[in-house]
Amino acid sequence: MSQKPLIGMMLGWKVTGDLMRAYALAADYYGAELYYFHTWDMKEDSIVGMQLEDNEWVRKEFRYPDVVYDNTRRRGNRLFENAYRRIEGIPIDHTLKGRAYGKIRIYNMIRKNAELKQHLIPFMSVSEPEKTLAFIEKHKRVILKPDGGAMGERIFTAELTENGIELYDQQYLHRLDREETLKVLDMLVSKKYCAQKMIRSVTPHGYPFHIRIHVSKNGQNQWTVPYKSVTLSMKPQVKITNSDFTYRGTIMWPEYLRHQFGEKENGPMDRKLTDYGIHLAQYLEDKIGGGFHELGLDLGVDSKNRFWLFEAGLGLPRTPYFQMQSAVPAVAYTLYVLKKHREQIGKREV
Repeated sequence: MSQKPLIGMMLGWKVTGDLMRAYALAADYYGAELYYFHTWDMKEDSIVGMQLEDNEWVRKEFRYPDVVYDNTRRRGNRLFENAYRRIEGIPIDHTLKGRAYGKIRIYNMIRKNAELKQHLIPFMSVSEPEKTLAFIEKHKRVILKPDGGAMGERIFTAELTENGIELYDQQYLHRLDREETLKVLDMLVSKKYCAQKMIRSVTPHGYPFHIRIHVSKNGQNQWTVPYKSVTLSMKPQVKITNSDFTYRGTIMWPEYLRHQFGEKENGPMDRKLTDYGIHLAQYLEDKIGGGFHELGLDLGVDSKNRFWLFEAGLGLPRTPYFQMQSAVPAVAYTLYVLKKHREQIGKREV
């Protein structure tokens, strides 16, 4: 009887249990076994990890896996250097260096494609305070966010008023004059921030929202869109809808389409979003040369129902919801990576 493929899910920090449970169930669906482990639980010849048994997580000592699903994605970071050294030779799903493709780099790649850049929002790197202030004065309402940040952390909104700049940190509103604004922008230079024109993306009832398009490769190495989701800020004054500082909510995708666009699934907007997501994934794969299989797109929709790209993340594209929908294609692709690895070994042995 052949042994089931063994997938090791590598974590670099504490992660919610719902995520690992989804991946364990997806692995079982595809006839594989999965355990998760943290980078600090790796030994030279074995790994201490957790495996789901009868719906309970059991701590065990495992052999090194046949293939790794990398839920750390910090290759090249000295803090994780030892972990990646230990899995050398084992096929792995994601091979890009961690943080190699921040927001600005991705935006600059997209702007070279005539079709994709139509949905690109005006942006700039916060490298010179005076130029950034001029950007705010031009666009009136701007988002300031870390180039490599995630999940709505450390994001500000800046709005031009008659009396200066209103800077909102998602908790407190700060009214700044020109010199105070320049001081704040100067502090953001060293923290590698970018500025982006703010798009008013709200429901008919005035609640800010963003759309997540999750693009993932499947077991046939093909790009698919396993789900689209909507995250709402139930506090209209908090425009950053994936922020911990707002009361967040979601809605089923068919209901969102009906209320926002008056259409059903596979309607005009739904198809546009699917096509855009797959086209963007294929384009980035071609430009980068591969090394990734998941892409999280965050988009907004303006009053004219035109959609705009907030950002495209190659790191760990996650939402608080839809863990199972993201796990199924990811596990299938990870097993595809193992299959191709074994085929290559077989050819060398012939």
